[in-house]
This record gives sequence, C-alpha cells and structure tokens, in this order.
Amino acid sequence: MTETTFFSHAETTRVLNSLGDNIFVCDLSYNIVWFNEPAEALLQSMMTYLDMGEPSELIGRSIDNFHTDPSHQRNLLQHRLPHESTITLFDRFVANIVISEYYGESGNKIGYLLVWRDVTEEQKEFEENKKLVNELSTAIIPTVIDNAILIPLIGTMNDDRSEKLIESVLNYCAANSTDYVLMDFSGLTEMGQSSAHKLCETMTKSLRLMGVTVVYVGITKRIVQWFIHINLDPTIPTFATFRQGINHVVNLEGYSLVKVDE
Repeated sequence: MTETTFFSHAETTRVLNSLGDNIFVCDLSYNIVWFNEPAEALLQSMMTYLDMGEPSELIGRSIDNFHTDPSHQRNLLQHRLPHESTITLFDRFVANIVISEYYGESGNKIGYLLVWRDVTEEQKEFEENKKLVNELSTAIIPTVIDNAILIPLIGTMNDDRSEKLIESVLNYCAANSTDYVLMDFSGLTEMGQSSAHKLCETMTKSLRLMGVTVVYVGITKRIVQWFIHINLDPTIPTFATFRQGINHVVNLEGYSLVKVDE
C-alpha cells in the first residue's frame, strides 16, 4: 500500500470506513493502493469473478487488468474528471460510480478516488418493474362477449410500448377470430403524438382491414385533446366508460341485457 498522509491519518480512515459507499484509491501509475471496509465486503462477493483468493490481493494490481480498453480509461483519468457513470460487471453487479482526482496536503495530485455505490438490487427491482409495465402494456382481456376483447392502456405510452402492443393485438385477433377490440384509455397518463398516431392510425386501420371493429372507451377531456391533435377518424365509436362501450358491442351483436327476476 502506498503510504501517504491520507492513509496514515486514522480519523480520516475511520470516516471513509463508516461511509455506506465503496471507496477505492489508485496511484498515478494506475495501481490500486487502498479501499475501505465496505469495498472489501463487496470484493468478497466478487471473488469467483475476479479469480482471486482474498480482496487484499487487489492491492498493487493495475486497473488496466479490469478493462478491455485500458487506453480509454487512462484518457478518462487524465482529461475527463470528475466522471460519473453507471457500469455493469460480469453481467451481475451494477454500480453508480464517481471518479475524481486525489490531492495530497501539499496540493499535488497523488492519485485517483473512485466512489462505488452498489445499485445491483435497485437495478433488479427496476428491471422487474419494467417487465411488469411491459406485461401490463400488452394485456389482452377477454370480455363477456366471446369475440370481443379489452385492451387497457396504462401509464405512459411510448413508441416502443405502442409497437409491442400493436404486434400482440394483431397476432391475438388473427389467432382467435376476434371481431371487436375495445381500447380503454382511462388508465393512460401520458402519450406522445407519435405513439398516438401508431395506436389510433396504424393499429386501428390494420384491425379494420382484418374485419375487426375498434371501439374507444375511457375517453376523458384530456384524451379528447390528444385526439384533436391527430385528427381522429370520426367514424370510430367512442364512449366515456367501458360499460357504455361493451353495451354498444352487445347491441351490435343483436343481444340484449335482461334483468332476471329473483
């Protein structure tokens, strides 16, 4: 380990060890010279990936050993600090990192400091939530009418979600002899003009070419404003609620709702 005033100052070392983030220090030759106790615990969980027996074996090793393009990292350390980014190691560990220069008491640069905040669990949760949103964004719900389905639009509708939804709905309708698609806009919080065009033009026209009748439900004042900007086809049936929409489909099918006497 390189001896500096920084490392020999017990109070400073205690402070760095008490931080929740992982801290690594390397010298001007790009060799790792120190890390705090949280970083040691992190390294312990990485031993099988680092091909080392103990975290202490990392001391004295060049950071070049951990990058596929060492010249890029050296250029970053020399000219582009401080630097912040999110990295993924071994397709397993995710971290937000901040790299800065480290100066001694005399004001001369003696190394580099890397603060590593482990966000692996947060990233897992984010990916799971993203997966859930994608599943909800392509939900296809059968209705009381065998040949009619409900498509609830939830949250923010972007181009990627719109394209996935269109593909799912078209495939489902083709495979299940669907005659009616009710698109429910009531759960939608945001929709760009491009996404609106895809849903209200591309998908609607494609379904009509397949002989499917499209019905819009959950139409609020805000949704109406979105439709105005895309010149919505006025022949598309629109209703404020799903109940009104499904009643419309029931009538088109020649059914009637009759209350059964108790």
